[in-house]
Amino acid sequence: MEMTMATPIQTQNWVDAYCRCGEKAPLRTSKTNANPGRRFLGCVNYEENNACKFFIWVDPPTCPRGLVYGRQLQKKIKDLQEMEEDLRRLNEVAEKDKEKMMKKMDKLWKMNHELKKKNEMMWKCNVLCMVVIGLLLVLWLGSWKSTYGRMLYLP
Repeated sequence: MEMTMATPIQTQNWVDAYCRCGEKAPLRTSKTNANPGRRFLGCVNYEENNACKFFIWVDPPTCPRGLVYGRQLQKKIKDLQEMEEDLRRLNEVAEKDKEKMMKKMDKLWKMNHELKKKNEMMWKCNVLCMVVIGLLLVLWLGSWKSTYGRMLYLP
């Protein structure tokens, strides 16, 4: 597998560079440890077996300090991307949990509403029963007094 390499391009002519496949060569950025962040032009079909393997650096080689710094930045970027993916997954789980909780909350609100209605009915029934009992007691005491002519006194 032969790769055509050239010296870095020193001018802005790389904007219209075409590979031997006749396609415009896209500007890419290297993510390798050997050349982190270094831009290059490459064949648009580079992943296919019949690609022309066109390759040319746009940027000059990186100095040793830049390589170390570039590698550190790439590691940080990778770590941040992994954290972002973890957070995305956690957010999806939280959204699903939120939906479940909202459904449960709706169910509890409905149950609460029904219980309030039942409680109100119970109060009304209790008040009605107390009124009826009171009336019956008044009627009973009134009929007892008229029957015996006096109130019953307990010793």
